Amino acid sequence: MRFLNVYPKRLWATLNPAGAFEGQFTFDLEQYGLVTSDIVCDVTVCEDPVMVGQWKILVKPMFDVEMPHFDKFAETLNHYVFEVLQYAPSRSAPGKDLPMVKLFFDSIYFDMSGDEPVVQKIGAGSTQK
Repeated sequence: MRFLNVYPKRLWATLNPAGAFEGQFTFDLEQYGLVTSDIVCDVTVCEDPVMVGQWKILVKPMFDVEMPHFDKFAETLNHYVFEVLQYAPSRSAPGKDLPMVKLFFDSIYFDMSGDEPVVQKIGAGSTQK
């Protein structure tokens, strides 16, 4: 039996000169009832150079936190953000502001206990892959 839940909090990233967004992803991690709060990892949100309009969140490896199957979590996070939420970053911003990706994750978590991660609503059943 594996018990592992990821509670995403927010993803903030700012447009860099190369046209990708760089920033940080913050989440809580629960393993067998032990909660590690406010884990921060670096992320890049970039557009596929061949398939325009196809975006991907690249999560940088974390060496100080042991989390099995983190690559599957990253795949499911991408599916949730871009397929379920239909989020599309914009490289333009009003006024003098820098273009940013700002995502807040309320009332969901990723159940990593099975063979594939499952997005769950807090206090409800399964919602997505």
